[in-house]
Parts: sequence; C-alpha cells; structure tokens
Amino acid sequence: MTNIDKQYNPSHQSVFTRVLWLYGLYSLLNMGSYLLGYHLLPEGFMRGSPQSAIGSFVASATTFWGEFGLTLLFNLGTVAVVGTLVNLQQVNGLPMGYLIPPILGITSGLVSGTNSFIASDLKQFNAWDGMALGMSIGGVEMLAYVLVIASTVGVGMYQYKSWVQWKGEKIKNFRDIRLSRSEIFCLCLGILLIVFAAYRETVMVFQ
Repeated sequence: MTNIDKQYNPSHQSVFTRVLWLYGLYSLLNMGSYLLGYHLLPEGFMRGSPQSAIGSFVASATTFWGEFGLTLLFNLGTVAVVGTLVNLQQVNGLPMGYLIPPILGITSGLVSGTNSFIASDLKQFNAWDGMALGMSIGGVEMLAYVLVIASTVGVGMYQYKSWVQWKGEKIKNFRDIRLSRSEIFCLCLGILLIVFAAYRETVMVFQ
C-alpha cells in the first residue's frame, strides 16, 4: 500500500455524505459569523469587502435579464468552476475545494450580520419574509456550490504532502477522471440550483 493509499480519501465516501457534512460546516460557520457581525461589528462593516463589491457590480445592470446574466456568470462561471478547478489539487487527500464552503460561510455570515448588502437593505424585510428569501436564494445557492464541489472531488490530479509544499505529485491523468452516477446527478442538480437561485435573486432585486 502506498502513502497515497493510506491518506484520507473523501472520494471513497458517499457523495451524499460529503454534501451533508460540508453544508453542515458551512451552516455552523455562517450562523456563528452572523451573530458575531450582528452583535460586535458596526452596520455596513463589510460593504468594502470583495463579496460586496461583486454584488455592487452585478446590481449595476439596468435590465432584468442583464442582471440575471451577470449573477449567473458569477455564480456558475466563477464560484462553481473555480471550486471544481481547485479540487484538482489535494493536500494529504483533502480536496482544496473543501476550503470554499467554510470561507463563504464566514464571509456571507458577516455580510448579512452587518447588513452590508449593496443591492438591498435587510431592514426592509420582516423576519418571516427575510427567512424565506434567505433560504430560497442564499441557502439554495450555497447548497448548489456544495453539490458541485462534493461531486467533483474525484477530479484530483495533484497531491501535496503539506500546505507549504510547492511541488505536488501527479496521481492521475485527465483521461483517468471518472465520476459515479450519483456524482453526476449531484453535479447536474447543483448547476440547476445555481440557475434557480440566480433567477430568484434577480426577481428580488427588481421587486
């Protein structure tokens, strides 16, 4: 058995197990950072962050389909594609795409906890409507990202022994990449949910 075989390999887990623990980790960090931002940071604290800047760029569109296209371009063309490409690299068997949900959990929690959205003010919604919007947009969007990332852990081609190692070991070629049926299902579902969340977000902004 090689050293690679002895390392943690998430591709041996069910894709649904990967989705559950990744989304659970995101949710825990998101709630914690929301409360941290709400209680300890001033309102609007995150409006200068890259996440808010991207929101401002998307909100600059003047037509419904223009904004929908920009939102979809960012959500699908950037986050989902970057998550898959980052999964090409692994550190001791851990796909580097696994870093994205925790990072988004912390940053999105701080943005919403400090009411730092550019395109909308959370105070205009009551708790009932706000929770429904949050679940049907941000919640669905993040579930989509997790589905895409969790279903593409098998694309890992380079293995690094530590976070400070600059040269990785190639463990497979591109032609050796295979996705199971359940992974393909989750990948397609993730893409569909990204489109749905982008549409819901555009509808909210234009209302």
